[in-house]
Amino acid sequence: MQEAESNLITNYNALKENPQFLLNLINKYVKVDIIKNTTIYGFVHSIDPIKYSIIILEHQNGTFQTTVIPGHAIIDVSEVNQEINVQLPKRENSTTLTESSISERKQKLISWLKQNLLPVTESEDNIAFGNVLILPPYNINDICTDNVMVATQVKNIINKMPENF
Repeated sequence: MQEAESNLITNYNALKENPQFLLNLINKYVKVDIIKNTTIYGFVHSIDPIKYSIIILEHQNGTFQTTVIPGHAIIDVSEVNQEINVQLPKRENSTTLTESSISERKQKLISWLKQNLLPVTESEDNIAFGNVLILPPYNINDICTDNVMVATQVKNIINKMPENF
């Protein structure tokens, strides 16, 4: 396999301190060095914000295999130029959201969180308070924080928001 590595080579332990960088790895073609001198190449599907495990989509024989790499086994992650004939697989969305419906959802959620006395601000496209970010499209699966208890509490508050709020 021919590859041209980018300048982006990092120690994975250092990446754990930079959640924004971890978010930027989503959908990127990467080389993951893991213990026992093993390397895995593929597209980053998702990263567990608690244990820092990575779900990789590996290209094999014209299809993609999903591989979960436990966070404790990862040594380094580097973004690389992908093989010319390999493209990121399309993700199937169960519902297509319009920009206006996402914006409406954001405003409703901000109002709901403020009503629940949370000091909410907008940070670019995200909803922010404390060490919590809620990313578009602002559902319970879009909560980013390094604290499981906080994530659970925010999820509970969002779940209690009435449909017609």
